[in-house]
Amino acid sequence: MSEPGVELIRRVQAGDAEALQCLFAAHESVLRMHFRRYVAPADAEDLLQELRLRVWERAAQWDGRGRPLAWMLAIATNLALNHLRGRRDVVSLGALGVEDEFETLASASDALIPGPEEQAMWREELDRVRAAMAELPSDKQAALILVRIEGYTIREAAAMLGVPVGTLKSRLHHAHRQLMERFEEEKDEPL
Repeated sequence: MSEPGVELIRRVQAGDAEALQCLFAAHESVLRMHFRRYVAPADAEDLLQELRLRVWERAAQWDGRGRPLAWMLAIATNLALNHLRGRRDVVSLGALGVEDEFETLASASDALIPGPEEQAMWREELDRVRAAMAELPSDKQAALILVRIEGYTIREAAAMLGVPVGTLKSRLHHAHRQLMERFEEEKDEPL
């Protein structure tokens, strides 16, 4: 028995507009959340409509390998990154929704870390990581966020970003190296 998304995308390839509506109805919440990792909610809605148009126009490019949702997520990631590139080279962590991740981590750690002094030190360390990540180029930020924060595998993140696995590994390597260099510089700075 094949996945319903496969049947729907095949119908879209045949020019069935109703199948496109069904395909998006089945995956819209996942796609919207995916866009909101990268852009503000209003931009996410615009990009969702752009994605709908791209899927309609390029349905023939889905070659039957993998799930249609993965193919749609790869297109969505490219749309979001292109949108961000058009605005600036470095992505706001707030726009990516990572600020919420840092705040959740900070709040959770307050309950686990015993004293106010230790809590303040931990929050300061989180602020250092946040600031360092904000300086990374958008492609490296996206790789780091998808793999290290969101928990996707390298293969999944590469598919979502529409890049080869080797490219994603390279981006992760350079992001880690840049972060380490930043922390080494801070360590060597006089107080």
